[in-house]
Amino acid sequence: MKKPKVRQVLGLALPLVLQQLCLQMQIWIDRAMLGRVNVEFFSAIGNTTAPYLMVSSAITAICGGTAIITAQSIGAKDLKRAQRTAAASFLGSSIMSGAVFLLFMLCAGGLFRLMGLQSPILEYSTVYIRVLAFSLLILGPASTATAVLQGIGLTKIIMLAGLVGNILNIALDWILIFGRLGLPAMGIKGAALATVIANFLSGTLTIIFLLRSPKVPFRIGFSELLSEQLRRYNRVLELGIPSGLEFFLWNIGNVILVSFLNRLDMMSAGIYTLVFSVETVPMLIYMGFANAGLTLVGQQTGARSPKQARSTGLLCLAFSLLVCLAVAAVFRIAPRGILSLFTDEISVVEMAVPYLVFVTWILFPKAVNNVIGLCIRGTGDTKWMLYTQIFGTLFMIVAGYYMILHTELGLMGVFVTFLLDESIRAAANLLRFFTIERRIPHHI
Repeated sequence: MKKPKVRQVLGLALPLVLQQLCLQMQIWIDRAMLGRVNVEFFSAIGNTTAPYLMVSSAITAICGGTAIITAQSIGAKDLKRAQRTAAASFLGSSIMSGAVFLLFMLCAGGLFRLMGLQSPILEYSTVYIRVLAFSLLILGPASTATAVLQGIGLTKIIMLAGLVGNILNIALDWILIFGRLGLPAMGIKGAALATVIANFLSGTLTIIFLLRSPKVPFRIGFSELLSEQLRRYNRVLELGIPSGLEFFLWNIGNVILVSFLNRLDMMSAGIYTLVFSVETVPMLIYMGFANAGLTLVGQQTGARSPKQARSTGLLCLAFSLLVCLAVAAVFRIAPRGILSLFTDEISVVEMAVPYLVFVTWILFPKAVNNVIGLCIRGTGDTKWMLYTQIFGTLFMIVAGYYMILHTELGLMGVFVTFLLDESIRAAANLLRFFTIERRIPHHI
């Protein structure tokens, strides 16, 4: 590989890595602080995370269609198309965010009852998600702004906005959870409110930069935002809906697996969520390379350079596997020390250790799916990943049901299921990506 390509990947990826770490840091800080107030908050946040991510990641994934079109338009030097797509995306994503916000506000209690939650975790989860749902109001437009900036290649502002939001979230967690500076202690509700305020600030900063920065090669005026017809959003939806459905299906499977765990005991979901939170560490890093791959592969697709797109994707994957190797070594050397960062309950840490060690095997096929999956999407082929996820979700539900409830594996059955699912889909996605030259579209 030529050095300029390595520098180009790193220049795009590293700010996205830091931005992803900042976003996850909000969740880690919430759990770390809440775990020192009440250990039952672990299970509450664990049950809340699955349905919230199910819809929020779907919205973000649909906005990924905007990133693909923007990147391809930049590669094809069609700035007008990028401008119109961005304007329509702001309107469409805002409508989606508002609809999902109303869904959570009206149906949260019933949803958690269907998941098998009981008091007091039922009440904790309901309170938390009804406050956290306000973040959805900024999620759509902020995700659109992030997608456009990513498609252009302006990733540093994404990182800076995430950093500002994270610093604010840390301060507000300390104030609102524990009741500092004369304010009452709000516990789990305070953690959700801190996240909402931080997300609104970071999202607003990202939107303002997109609309006003001279580094953006096209302008998106407010008149265009108001007058742009939703029909221009059709192509975004065409590319984004398969990705949104993919994330939705993965999270559906995850919610069902959590409901299986709740049949074992109420702490199993909390242990699973704790391990899952730690497992996201390498993903937060390599997803920066995955998103850099989507941007560069999209631009190279627009420029009709399939061979360069393939080599770019493989380079991003190589960086990602190195990350997984380093993190897997740390997980195996010091699992207790890592888990203790999230809770001071020694019994919880000891229960989670064997699962964290086993997770090191899952890191590698999962990296292949995420990195190569985004590179495949960068070519405009978003349906393939949906098809593999349909298989994956069905596999997760059937295999998970058997392994969790009908074998002696119990909670370990979740992680065995993940390993099998990720490995099968990783092989299929690699085979698909190696034939990229056959599927570069004639019309971008």
